[in-house]
Amino acid sequence: MGAVRLLRTLAPLALVASLATACGNDSSSDSASGDPSTGAATSDTVQLRLVTARYAQDTSKGQEQLGPQTPQDMVDTMKNYDCTSKPTVTDGKLLECDASRNVYLLDPPLVNGGIASAEPLQIGNTGQWYVKVTFDDAATETLSKTVDSSPGNELALVLNGKVVTAVIVDSSMKDGHIGITGDYDQASATQLADQLSP
Repeated sequence: MGAVRLLRTLAPLALVASLATACGNDSSSDSASGDPSTGAATSDTVQLRLVTARYAQDTSKGQEQLGPQTPQDMVDTMKNYDCTSKPTVTDGKLLECDASRNVYLLDPPLVNGGIASAEPLQIGNTGQWYVKVTFDDAATETLSKTVDSSPGNELALVLNGKVVTAVIVDSSMKDGHIGITGDYDQASATQLADQLSP
C-alpha cells in the first residue's frame, strides 16, 4: 500500500514538471527564431529584400503606387494597410512599412544578417550624415548576383519589421557596400549604425 500511495503522489508532480519543461522549451524557441513561412525576423536581424511594389500614402491620387504594375486588389490592400501592425504576409509577399508610413510589398529575404560593419559618415562639410554599410563575403556575393539579375529594381534593408531604406540596385553594390541616406544628423546616424552593427 505504501508503494501505491507514493506513486499516486509522484505521478502528478512528474506531469507538472514535464509540462513546465515543455512550456519553457516552446517559449524560448519562439522568441529566438523567425517565422519560417514569411522569412520575417523576430529579433534585430537585418534583411535585404527585393521590393515588388511600394505604396506612398502621402501622395496625390494616381501617384501613390510606385514600382512595377501591381494588381488593383493588391494596391487596395497596401492602401489600407495599418503600419502599426506586425508585418503581414499576402500572396506569399511580406507587407512592411518605413518610418514615413510608405508600404512595401517585399520578396523573401536575399540576405539575413551579413553585415560586417556600419559606420556613420558626414557628407562633405554639411551637417548631414549617412551610414555606410559593409557586408560580409557571403552577402557581398549575393548582392553581386542581384546586381546582375535585377538591375534597376529597389532593394529594401529591413530591421525589426521596418524598412530602413530602399535603394536602387546598381553596379556600385558589387563591392558589398550601400549607403543609407536621409534626414540624419550625427546622433541619429550613429544610433542607426549602432543598431545595424553586428
